[in-house]
Amino acid sequence: MKKQRNIILYIGTSIDGYIANDDGTLDWLESTEVEGDSGYNILLERIDTVVMGKGTYDVIRGFDMNYPYSDYKNYVFSKSVRGSDEYASFIDEDVKTFINDLKQKPGKDIWLIGGGNLACEFFKENLIDEFQLAIAPIILGKGISLYNGVTQKFTLTKVEKLGQLAMLHYIKK
Repeated sequence: MKKQRNIILYIGTSIDGYIANDDGTLDWLESTEVEGDSGYNILLERIDTVVMGKGTYDVIRGFDMNYPYSDYKNYVFSKSVRGSDEYASFIDEDVKTFINDLKQKPGKDIWLIGGGNLACEFFKENLIDEFQLAIAPIILGKGISLYNGVTQKFTLTKVEKLGQLAMLHYIKK
């Protein structure tokens, strides 16, 4: 029997659950002292597909560097853009249907990069199989929330201290 692909949410948050400032910037996370790569390279070895929302895609494309996920299949959920560009296919379909179909296709695991609205949809539809959460030692008080109206249970499997980040690993309960 073939192994079904897992959806992994690997993401950084503030102590109070924000994944970005209101404008989508991450300066607070980028300035956090980290030891090692926080499991990032191990994650990249496990996946062959990335999924994200259009806002996250735009932020990544705006970085002053080459697109970092060009070696992976990229799906971007968007209500405003159709088709594809040089890096991604734009998806305007039901999240649950699309992801359940994608998980049945052969391949490695799938990384849900973000953003907050898309992550909430994944939580609400119970689509996240593994959750790797890097908590930075800051309270933002406002911004883009990871948990807007979400209720879901996970099982804690690992806790790591990586510099000033607390890395928590969970699996679907």
